[in-house]
Amino acid sequence: MPRQPILLLLFCSLAIGCKPTSPPVVENVLAQVGEKTFTLTDLQEKLNTNPIAGDSAEVVAEIINQWVREMALVEKANTALTDVERNKSALVSQYYNDLLIYELEQKLLNERLDTAVDAEDIQTYYDNNKKNFELKENIIRLRFFTIPRDVANHDKLWNKFKDGGEDNLKLLSRLCDLSSSNYFYNDSLWLSFNDILKEVPIITYNQESYLNNHRFVRLEEKQFSYFVEILDFKVKDNISPFEFEKERIKNIIIHKRKVELLQQIENEIVEEAYRNNKIEKF
Repeated sequence: MPRQPILLLLFCSLAIGCKPTSPPVVENVLAQVGEKTFTLTDLQEKLNTNPIAGDSAEVVAEIINQWVREMALVEKANTALTDVERNKSALVSQYYNDLLIYELEQKLLNERLDTAVDAEDIQTYYDNNKKNFELKENIIRLRFFTIPRDVANHDKLWNKFKDGGEDNLKLLSRLCDLSSSNYFYNDSLWLSFNDILKEVPIITYNQESYLNNHRFVRLEEKQFSYFVEILDFKVKDNISPFEFEKERIKNIIIHKRKVELLQQIENEIVEEAYRNNKIEKF
């Protein structure tokens, strides 16, 4: 059947809900490879799973083309491979079992896994495993504001920035908000220096030297001025500060609980099967 009438029939039956006056005697075949056929019903199932977005005719044609391509490869595999090479029943069975076990474990984990971690537990883990928290990059605590060049009194704003104080910082943050420009002044948060270099046009070929020799930095680039204060820094190969590792440690603790809970769940299920006499060994 030519492609265009097929698409018209599809859109009539699926998109605008037209109903034929009588049921078709033979189902409409949209494509065929060897003995395998792709029908209008197959296409409808595909569309129900993945609703059409964009040009409908192109989407339908692509679905049909993908099916044809896959079936052509399968057809060739069936003729080119030996019986032993084609026999994948053991793999299919194992994959199916793995999927069932995974779904069961995820369901039980969602019901039973405790994801709340006490701050004391995080601190204890950090204290006992400091050797595992060696920095792989330089990190810093800082404040920075990106001030548009067309804002008046830049020197005055720079002095306010260096003076610090909550009122001055709030003033600078309001200026940044009005111009939709970036700023940051969470004094307790440690950040990767490499990430900061993506936001602030600092040019350096020796990060450690730069951090050791700069506290206040004022940069001019294009339409912005950058005000930067480096509050503290840690260079790579030193022990990472606790605040920088808190979230990572929390995830480590939760993952450890997950592994232990999975083992407990498996043991419980096997023991239950033994109690119910569902297991026999010969």
